[in-house]
Amino acid sequence: MDDSPLLDRPHLSVITSRADDELARIQDVIENKVLVDGRGDLEELFGRLLAQRNGARCVPKTLDLIGHSSPGQSLLVLGDWVIDANRTSVTAFFRELLDNDVLPRLGIHSMRLLGCHTADTEDGRKTICELSNILGLEVYGTRHLIYSAHYDRDGFRDDCTHALVCSSDLRRDVVEPSAAMSGEPYPRMLDIDSLPTTPLPAREHTWPFCIANSDAARNILKLVRRSHGAHMPGLLAVPSCEIALPSGRPNWYHLAQVLLDGEFLRVYPDGNQNPGVVFPVDDPRALRGLLAALPTS
Repeated sequence: MDDSPLLDRPHLSVITSRADDELARIQDVIENKVLVDGRGDLEELFGRLLAQRNGARCVPKTLDLIGHSSPGQSLLVLGDWVIDANRTSVTAFFRELLDNDVLPRLGIHSMRLLGCHTADTEDGRKTICELSNILGLEVYGTRHLIYSAHYDRDGFRDDCTHALVCSSDLRRDVVEPSAAMSGEPYPRMLDIDSLPTTPLPAREHTWPFCIANSDAARNILKLVRRSHGAHMPGLLAVPSCEIALPSGRPNWYHLAQVLLDGEFLRVYPDGNQNPGVVFPVDDPRALRGLLAALPTS
């Protein structure tokens, strides 16, 4: 099966194969799509696309998962698979995608759960935000009825995006900061590429300074809860160390500070040194292990 033409389109439309009349109409109207009957089919699709990609650059695209939503919870259903972040098998699947860089390698920059009202319940909103946290990209759900009129031959219509809501807009409703993270919530996900860049600065402080390559930076960021940032002017902790993360400009870096022996990462998106934005780290011990292997300056 040759799925490679899907890589050259702005939407990768994946539709449940279990179709009633309305879903059958959606299947008919979208010209380039893949039908799946559950998690296994989706995993096989990604494998085929990666094999057919052959290292070529992919068109930037959304991953559109299309199906009905479950009664009561309004969670997207693909075949026999309910996409529910309360299920460890679901979160494990998406963590595996992250660990293998599957979505970036396919050019996927966001994911949309296209069923009716997938952002209208507590479980639905939690799932959208949790998948965004895991994947490090924007995830969208719906607050409207979605049907065949929302689609054309290319997939979900661009003029219907008003029916969508993104994970960044939902987080304030579903994230309850811990006592340690009781500052003012930071409304955006940690995007390293948006941070200020600098050549390696002259050392003015006594704490260690580590220099990360691209692989190390990627592994470090996997440990950070990138959507749970907060402004914490009262947290005046001296950094355990500072990390130079590579940017797209040779020999220029993004800087991040490690706080409380790896419990938090602090960055300065606006370039000011006060108060900064603090993000919790899921596994401080793993972070300390990664930092121990980095060269220092």
